[in-house]
Amino acid sequence: MPALLAAALLAGPLLQGCASPGLAAPPPRPKTMDQAFVEATDRFGIDLLRAVAAERPRENLFLSPVSAQVVLSLTANGARGETQAEMLAALGYAGMDPGAVNEGMRDLWGLMAHPGKKVELERANGIWYQTGFAVVQAFREVAGGYYGAELHQTTFGRPQAAEAINRWVARRTRDRITDLISETTPDERMVLVNALYFKGEWKERFDPERTEPRPFHRLNGSPVEVPFMHQTERLGYMAEEGLVGVRLPYGEGDMALYAFMPDEWEGFLEGLTPERYRGWIAATAEQRVRLAFPKVRMRDGHRLKDPLKALGMERAFDSEQADFSGLLVGSEPLYIDEVVQKTFLEINEEGTEAAAATAVTMRTGSAPFSDVVEVVLDRPFLLAIRDDRTGITLFMGAILDPS
Repeated sequence: MPALLAAALLAGPLLQGCASPGLAAPPPRPKTMDQAFVEATDRFGIDLLRAVAAERPRENLFLSPVSAQVVLSLTANGARGETQAEMLAALGYAGMDPGAVNEGMRDLWGLMAHPGKKVELERANGIWYQTGFAVVQAFREVAGGYYGAELHQTTFGRPQAAEAINRWVARRTRDRITDLISETTPDERMVLVNALYFKGEWKERFDPERTEPRPFHRLNGSPVEVPFMHQTERLGYMAEEGLVGVRLPYGEGDMALYAFMPDEWEGFLEGLTPERYRGWIAATAEQRVRLAFPKVRMRDGHRLKDPLKALGMERAFDSEQADFSGLLVGSEPLYIDEVVQKTFLEINEEGTEAAAATAVTMRTGSAPFSDVVEVVLDRPFLLAIRDDRTGITLFMGAILDPS
């Protein structure tokens, strides 16, 4: 990202047709990722999880911070001045060289294009813009070269616009997200979308014959009976005062699901920091574990405008202060009207399936271990799906009631 689009950008020709031509091929899988970028994804992911949980403190949550981070980082390429500075800081990039952000995003693209055996990981970025407008050439080049984004013309306000976006999202999430956008309006000028799909087989599957109901204790202490999967294997395990954690690997073992269950959920997310999260992962070591894990199947949805504003991203949503002059040529002033995300999660005996789609709508306006330890995840717990080769966390959630 040569300087997140330097200020003097040249206007490009009007893009023609449905999709941008000549999209770059996925880059190779990176052997490592820039540590500052990885730490930024952790910082933003935990900040966003906490901000969303503050609005819904007693509900299940499942979101993909990285999906939101990708599409908002792409959007930031068209922002200018204080608008861009606020966006980058809220996204966790404070102190990072702007060029490293897009480089990190290109590495992330390579990571997702080569996830390893028994793991499917797909991501796509799409941009829809109003017919009759021109996309700034430098933004088009960054969108295609660093984010692999497809560009489409449409007429906002017509039903066909929302239908086209939803079809695109459905194809890229295996029909797990089918209704991301309910409608569009005539004063919209651009919608930027990230779609993310994950499916991983456990390295050691659970035996369905051992799945049986048992109580899960909700926040108020009341039990609810749900099906629990059982296995006894060598798994990643950590424990400290008031907390137990377990790591379940997928495929070849490089990608994994982490679950961290505190003795007391109240105040747990408020005290969660990137440093604590990374410390728990670093403390995880192989141990023979007798595990009981609840089956989970859920859908979730979030309007992220207020949580993002709480993280400091304010100008981007202000119709009078936002500066997105790097998106469309000669356009009237643009601002972000809303950021919407929908997610899907299923955890069963075979593995895990998860999907997320995030849309940014641009509008004009103005302890010592025994030989076998037992882990029963029968209270609220934090869940994360992470690529341990690079340290990138793809999904995070809080499972408060698996029923």
